[in-house]
Amino acid sequence: MLTFWNGKICNLDKVQINPYDIGFLRGYGVFDVMCTQNGKPFLLDAHWKRFQNSAKELKLQIPVTKEEYEKIIQKLLASNGFKKSNIRTVLSGGISCDAFSCDGKETFLILVEKFKPLPVEVYEKGAGVITVEHNRHIPRAKITNYVEAIRNQDAKKKKKALEIIFTKNGEALEASTSNFFVVKNNVLATTRDGVLLGTTRNLVVDLARKNKFKVEERKISEKELREADEVFLTATNKDVVPIVKIDGKKIGNGKIGKNTKILMEIFQGFVKNY
Repeated sequence: MLTFWNGKICNLDKVQINPYDIGFLRGYGVFDVMCTQNGKPFLLDAHWKRFQNSAKELKLQIPVTKEEYEKIIQKLLASNGFKKSNIRTVLSGGISCDAFSCDGKETFLILVEKFKPLPVEVYEKGAGVITVEHNRHIPRAKITNYVEAIRNQDAKKKKKALEIIFTKNGEALEASTSNFFVVKNNVLATTRDGVLLGTTRNLVVDLARKNKFKVEERKISEKELREADEVFLTATNKDVVPIVKIDGKKIGNGKIGKNTKILMEIFQGFVKNY
């Protein structure tokens, strides 16, 4: 598998991360993940902008321009030849001088991987989530610290859940690798402040409004999440996923809601014509 690492395209087994890289020593880094649709990077402009914002939060310099980034991705997609791909971009602080600062030469890596879709039944029957009390550090940035999400994987698997929704002080914030929407009385609501605004989330908000849905971007209480008529997730590698259980308890009647079904169809229509 070919990858891009510190200025060159090479085989994955040639990538060598310096053990003094502050990304390894202190977890000081950012990343982004997008996928391809119809052979093209999906929502590349939005992903690039978010990656820039994440890098800015950690005062990291991206070593390529957007135009160079696009050319590198096209070469990697053509070389690896997957029918559908995940594109993972990672930027860490580089070699550490004293474990708390770096030399200004960031480590930059682009991985193109074969896309692994969720099981079809997830979209046909819905999935479950669990809740965990946690508020991500620097939530507006996509930083590499996913300790809490990883630490709770066993609990998630035990409950046969697809995702984890983070809550804090009675508020529902975001999922570990997704955003969430609730539907009550045909009104859609999703969180906006203090969370990572996903590219798919933003697209779904736009598509919903264009199709005459009422959408509110605001705080959502944990109680509101649990008492919603419908809940669904959005993410780059998930699209729109219906949620029918939270912590083992049914949402609404335990079946995929009508609004969720409509938005899934609208989203897939957008993707088909992308």
